[in-house]
Amino acid sequence: MYSARLRRQDGFIREILWLAVGLAIFAVVVLDGLAIFTASQSVEGDAATAAAEAHTEYVQTTDLAAAKLAAQQYLIKSNKKLVAFSSATGLDGTTVITVKAKAHADTHVFQFLRYVGLKKWVNQTTNPTGTGTSD
Repeated sequence: MYSARLRRQDGFIREILWLAVGLAIFAVVVLDGLAIFTASQSVEGDAATAAAEAHTEYVQTTDLAAAKLAAQQYLIKSNKKLVAFSSATGLDGTTVITVKAKAHADTHVFQFLRYVGLKKWVNQTTNPTGTGTSD
């Protein structure tokens, strides 16, 4: 009778441990997904804001190098990288500035998928890019 009760307790403890492991794995997957989603969403807005900052600087100084530096400084503050910077003249004669930025999502487990042959996809997913223009 005593050993039957111990066997039931061992099964209960085992089930609790499996539940805890399952919940921990689920939590890590959700955290990685949120990090990737947040990086993807924020890079678009930050690129547009950096383009607006660059346009403001260009209007004040008429210097494209200073405008590029303003965009780069904004992106550094936002923990992003400047990938491309270009300017063109719009149909109404104003200068339109385009900024392309890259973000990085810090993941806990998702990054290890690169070791199973998904290196290119993991790098694209965890380092999203976004483009913004000044209007």
